[in-house]
Amino acid sequence: MTEEFDAMRRATPARLGVGHAGPRYTTAAMLEFRADHARAVDAVTTEVPRDWPKRHGLIELVSEASSRDEYLRFPERGRRLRKDEVARLKQLVSKPKKSEGRGARATVLLFVGDGLSSAAVTAHAPALIRALEKLLAKQLRLLPTVFIRNARVRIEDHLGEILKPDVVCMIVGERPGLATAESLSAYVIYRPTLNSIEPDRTVISNIHPGGIQIRDGAKLIADLIGEVLAAKASGAELAARRAASNADPV
Repeated sequence: MTEEFDAMRRATPARLGVGHAGPRYTTAAMLEFRADHARAVDAVTTEVPRDWPKRHGLIELVSEASSRDEYLRFPERGRRLRKDEVARLKQLVSKPKKSEGRGARATVLLFVGDGLSSAAVTAHAPALIRALEKLLAKQLRLLPTVFIRNARVRIEDHLGEILKPDVVCMIVGERPGLATAESLSAYVIYRPTLNSIEPDRTVISNIHPGGIQIRDGAKLIADLIGEVLAAKASGAELAARRAASNADPV
């Protein structure tokens, strides 16, 4: 039993068998817990540095949430671009395409949102975006990749309403936990509008060095985008089609 438990403990970052000193955790376990909790809080409340988008070749846009505090207190304000930013976005995508492969038809918008972990975005988003662009650029028309400050996932719907791409993919910092504060997610949705709902999205999460590796994450996302375009569906509808195609014949 001890060997099996040790094997399970090595296979997960969860706190298993940390030990006790009387009725309390050991000092080492408590200090580690507090340090992880502090990292999670910092990831949520700290802003992505102001020069970060420019350093990574991204044009910054801003949601209706004017500050990090407002973003956390009023989630709905992170779901739309500020009005003046809508015009900037339209002007940006009217410029020559970043990349368009021969015979490309579908239009894809990739963008980075800080979400609930600035730490995840600053640590891993540039590598993930570049790997993903490289995988998609030869087959698809990619709109310019941007960074949106104080962005919630449902800002995808506003972007879809404005630009009308075939697919929108948001790379966003996940809500941090005590195992890691640097995990990214990718939310993929087919032709989003302001009428889109949460089940319309397909998500790939846990992208970080201790979970899905960046290169593997980029491949999973690229394959998912290809599947979404082929099925002309994402989210629950895509899952239903997968289930139907895998069902045993009657």
